[in-house]
Amino acid sequence: MTPPVDPQPGEHEPDLLRGAIAGTLIDLRTGDAERDDPAGAAEWGPERTVRAGTLADLLTRRPPDDPPLRAVKLRGATIGGTLTMTRAHLDAPGADALAAARLTVGDDMFCGDLTADGEMRLPGARIGGRLDLSRARLTNPGATALTADRLTVEDGVLAEGFTAEGEVRLPGAQINAPLILAGARLTDPGGQALNLEGATATALILLPGHRPEGDVNLTGARVGTFDDDPATWPATIRLRGFTYDALGDHGDTADARTRIAWLTRDPGGYVPQLYDQLTAVYRRAGDEQAAHKVAVAKQWRRRAELNPAGKLTNWLLYLTVGYGYRTWQAAVWLAVLLALGTWIFTEAHPHDLTRADRNAPAFNPFGYTLDVLLPIVDLGQQKAWRAQDAAMYWTWTFIASGWILTTAVVAGLTGILKRT
Repeated sequence: MTPPVDPQPGEHEPDLLRGAIAGTLIDLRTGDAERDDPAGAAEWGPERTVRAGTLADLLTRRPPDDPPLRAVKLRGATIGGTLTMTRAHLDAPGADALAAARLTVGDDMFCGDLTADGEMRLPGARIGGRLDLSRARLTNPGATALTADRLTVEDGVLAEGFTAEGEVRLPGAQINAPLILAGARLTDPGGQALNLEGATATALILLPGHRPEGDVNLTGARVGTFDDDPATWPATIRLRGFTYDALGDHGDTADARTRIAWLTRDPGGYVPQLYDQLTAVYRRAGDEQAAHKVAVAKQWRRRAELNPAGKLTNWLLYLTVGYGYRTWQAAVWLAVLLALGTWIFTEAHPHDLTRADRNAPAFNPFGYTLDVLLPIVDLGQQKAWRAQDAAMYWTWTFIASGWILTTAVVAGLTGILKRT
């Protein structure tokens, strides 16, 4: 394959060195919003082109006795081919170390082992290949280390061993391949260590080498595969609207209970979508048991949003049929109540239970208990024998219990609870 030819130099290239030493901006925009859109960078001419080799020489191959670079600030430029910034060092504490808003790179952008004291800014940039930040170190504590809002990358972002002191921002980024943060160290105490709000990627591999110091924001992000490690979950993970199709090899090792605990780290309280999303992922993977656990946890967490009557109903439905996912519990309750009722009414007869008429059948404590427990069953025992004193109150208790069990079972079998 023939390597890409570096474009012809533009008249602005001599300004790059002076600008990088002084930390001033080289602005190549025309002022026309349509013409300045990076989506149309293929139409930009030499006047807006910076050769990749020129920039690489400036950043990585300068003689040691040359004046140090403060910052590289480009706006509205296109770079043909592969941009290599490996082992570059930029020193602009508290300011922009690299500012390249709406930059277009034709192929890969290599920033491995780059060090930047200050902010690295790539908002609206478009990279035709891969963005490689492996072992890069960005330092801007208490502020933003990397700003890449609305970044577009065609071949993924690789950030293995990446270190950032300050927020890493990629809201609205479109990454048409995996975003890999493996062995990374993300630090922004009291802020957001990682902000991926509204970002998209084919996969998110979030396996930092240490627990992030600061929040992780995945609000509204959309990925195909999500892989993480419970050992590195931060205290706060913003998950509202986060969607993923499957869990990766590491994320799949967390059992359902551990993953449910992960959902509770979102500070937004009860969010049904979080539970529905995880339930759907388990179902797609064929793990119905885990899906049921998450669905039950959803209803249990929902109690916090209910009034006292709703909380009581929620609690009863959990105990009786597991919100419709464990209807067998009703059979257990029925057996317990039958045993209890048989013993109580055996002791109550004949003192608190008298014949309704002389033709009444013989008293059967098991049959009487079953008769009062099941609303749809008529064994004739309740009509034949009058309960009084303590037996009367026990009869009412068993009638109420029977109605609760029957209603809960019907709701569970018809799927009413599963759809709420």
